[in-house]
Amino acid sequence: MIKKLDCKNLACPEPVLRTKEAWESLEDDSILDIELNSISSIENVKRFAKSQGIYFKVKSKTKELTIISLVKGYECELEQKEDKKFYAIIFSSIVSAILASTCCLAPLLFLLFGVSMGSLTFLQIFAPYHTYFSIIAFCLIVYLWYDYFKKRKNALVCATPLCKNYKLYLILGSFFVIVMITYPYWAGYILERL
Repeated sequence: MIKKLDCKNLACPEPVLRTKEAWESLEDDSILDIELNSISSIENVKRFAKSQGIYFKVKSKTKELTIISLVKGYECELEQKEDKKFYAIIFSSIVSAILASTCCLAPLLFLLFGVSMGSLTFLQIFAPYHTYFSIIAFCLIVYLWYDYFKKRKNALVCATPLCKNYKLYLILGSFFVIVMITYPYWAGYILERL
């Protein structure tokens, strides 16, 4: 069910007060479309929604009219499936990147920790698959960036930690994957200098 709320030409804080009142009377699994035409009203309604943990999106925006949709019954718990998907994919890309660099992992650990890692020689069995693991890790990271730019930027607003830090986690994961994928190529150069 979609309910419309006309808040055009109202002075602040009237649009927020009407939005709050309409939101409280709204049934679950309903949408509240708020019509606004001033920048301050638009920003105040967005701030109200964020402060209450309400999912919203800008449905329509022109010079004369902006419609903000608040969705009731769509809570952050529904995002948990997406969160698990993100964590699974980023973890898979990191594991693939580590497997791609296994040919040189023992020297890296020796360099970092100063102890012999001879017990890791069994990891050499993954060395012939370096290219495949690199491609898998790269493709997974590219998919997550695609997901960020195509879906997440236009997604309803959420207050979960992943929603707030998605880009940060993605940058850190991408950096780690790039370092691990390229490690066999630049490690030899660094080890020669030491």
